[in-house]
Amino acid sequence: MTEEKNRDTDWDAVLKILGIIKSKITEETDLLWTNYNSAEELIAEINIIDNLLQDRNIKGVQVLGYLFAPTGTLQEIAMQNDWIQEYLNLSSKFDTLYENLK
Repeated sequence: MTEEKNRDTDWDAVLKILGIIKSKITEETDLLWTNYNSAEELIAEINIIDNLLQDRNIKGVQVLGYLFAPTGTLQEIAMQNDWIQEYLNLSSKFDTLYENLK
C-alpha cells in the first residue's frame, strides 16, 4: 500500500511540475529555438500531456521527459525567457520522479 501511495504522490508531483511549466508560457514567450509556432500550440501539447498524467498514463511522463531533455524544448524556452535556474530545479525534480514512475 505504501508503494502505491508513493506512486500517487509522484504522479501528483509531476502534475505540479507541469502546472508550473504551463504557468510560464504566455503569448509573449519566445519560442524561437523550438518547433512551436505559437504559445497556443505549446499549451495545446501541454494540455494533452496533462490529460495523460491525470489518467496515470506513462506516455505522459515519457513525452514530458522528451521536452525536459538536455537542449530540449523546455530548456531552450527557459533560456530564452530568463527562467533557466527554475527550469534546472524543475528538471532535476522531474528526473527523479521519472525514474520512480517508469
